[in-house]
This record gives sequence, structure tokens and C-alpha cells, in this order.
Amino acid sequence: MTKTQQYEVDFINSKIILTKKFYKAATILNTPEYTTLMQLRRDNPGFAIELREIKKKEGKKSYRNLTYKNMEEYIITLEGEESENLKEFNNVLKLSKVQAGPYAYVKTWFLKRYADVFKSEDEAPAAKPDLKLISNN
Repeated sequence: MTKTQQYEVDFINSKIILTKKFYKAATILNTPEYTTLMQLRRDNPGFAIELREIKKKEGKKSYRNLTYKNMEEYIITLEGEESENLKEFNNVLKLSKVQAGPYAYVKTWFLKRYADVFKSEDEAPAAKPDLKLISNN
């Protein structure tokens, strides 16, 4: 199923696979999607209806709370408001406006400078349990 297709008929596995958007529209009586789904059901009476699953990229790193504001605050806190890296950060922000992916451009620059700051969610250490000292009294 391509991005523009709203449904797919899988004859091998006897399934009608719908996008979430198409399914939601098909639940409303007399919409074009409803009519299409009813036609698909008439043409394929034994087929199961399923929602399409979105494929998630394996090993994709995501960074929680890595916003422009948080990047700037980190630099200010670590190095002060007159630091060279803050000036460079502001220049990178300006340069990012003409990039195809402005956020990705800034994020790449920031992570090269401060690789250990915002660990990806996959690499974040697990919460350590509270350890209490037990006395031998």
C-alpha cells in the first residue's frame, strides 16, 4: 500500500487493509468511504478487515525535550551568555532557515558539540532503585 492508497485488498491472506483515516471516514453513513467499504465487503464477503500498521524504523534514535529553547538554555547555563558556542548556535539557527530540515540541521550541530547531554531514549540509563543502608545493630 502506498501513501496515497486508502485501502488494499490482500487476496492471498483474505484481508481488506484500511488506513486509520479511511476507516474513521467509513464509519459515517453514506460517505464515499462508507460506500466503498460496503462494496469491498460485498465483493469479498469472507475477508477480514484490518487497520494498516505503520512500520517503525528499527534503531531510530529519538531525543526527548531537545528543543531550541532547551539547547540554548543548556549552552547559557554551561558556558554563560557571552560564550562563543552561544553565538555560533544563534548563527546555526539563522542558517537553518534555508535548510530543507531546519530542526535536523540545528540538532546535528548541537549533538556534535554536546554529545553526552541529551542521550537518546534508547540509551538513557534505567532508573536505579533506592538503596538503603542496613545497619548490623
